[in-house]
Amino acid sequence: MRARRLRPILLAAVLAGVVTACSGSSSDGASTSMAPTTTTTLDPADPASVAAEPSAGCGTEPDVERLDPADRPGDVAQTFASGGIDRVYRLAVPDSYDPDVAAPLIVNLHGAGSDALQASTYGDVPRRAAERGMLTVAPEAIGGRWEIAGTGADGDFLTALVDDLEARYCIDRNRVHLVGMSLGAWKAAATACSFDGRFASLALVTVEVFPGDCDPTSVVAFHGRADFTVPYGEGGTVDPTGSPNEGVSGTLANIASWAANAGCDAEPVVERIGDDVEHRRYEGCDPGLGVELYTIDGGGHTWPGSDIEIGPTTQTIDATDLALDWFEAHPRRSG
Repeated sequence: MRARRLRPILLAAVLAGVVTACSGSSSDGASTSMAPTTTTTLDPADPASVAAEPSAGCGTEPDVERLDPADRPGDVAQTFASGGIDRVYRLAVPDSYDPDVAAPLIVNLHGAGSDALQASTYGDVPRRAAERGMLTVAPEAIGGRWEIAGTGADGDFLTALVDDLEARYCIDRNRVHLVGMSLGAWKAAATACSFDGRFASLALVTVEVFPGDCDPTSVVAFHGRADFTVPYGEGGTVDPTGSPNEGVSGTLANIASWAANAGCDAEPVVERIGDDVEHRRYEGCDPGLGVELYTIDGGGHTWPGSDIEIGPTTQTIDATDLALDWFEAHPRRSG
């Protein structure tokens, strides 16, 4: 599995300014080499036909306390040595976790100016994923800002951290997914596109720009039309005026690029959900792939369905539930 550098694109300067208002014990940080990828046969109509690929950590008891569903966010603060620095992350191990049964892993990336605790709390991903038997890790950027490039110190940290978790826990390597908010969504996309075949699918909240050099990937995205941090439409209004985010490509163009990359039909199926949500679903994608966009009328730079409202936030849909549904439906495909 090779690391791949992204082609220079518009966002190299633009997303450095993307900001979201919100989004223990330590491991030794030893990096383990990634096991060879196992080819699987996928029936596009049946994600369960993709067999689990258990990681090297199967059979090992958890080394952190299991998640307490009564305690939000319920995950455990940890540190991991990467590049000579102790990096912070939070880990949620479900109460149902069986060290002999490979479980999915969700990597949850916070936005700029935020941190791992806020990411875990805002979308309530650790607790909700634990209900489905999924582990969640929320890594933390240095100084609250991820590097724009998929490779580099942050890319090394993220992939080595996943390696480490796969060595310590029974992870299904065919079901390792990325979810991110704002700059964390960009980092999720850039990381997935820089490490071919490492991550199964993406859920992107408020930023969905296509990096420009990526293996076909399943993507579900969420963006509000009244987002003044990263505008929905190209050249849209931002606050403050003059922000580099004014140059971000429009959401519809972005999602169309992801769809084209996945081999989908050019025109999506569009339907309304309630009074304020428009759902775009691309059909005819390559086997095992999907691309969808939820557009929120009047929605701000926020996480749909969150009970922590930092701006206009729809309750018509729940981005966490939809992302977890997406992950269950889109394991890593063969080839």
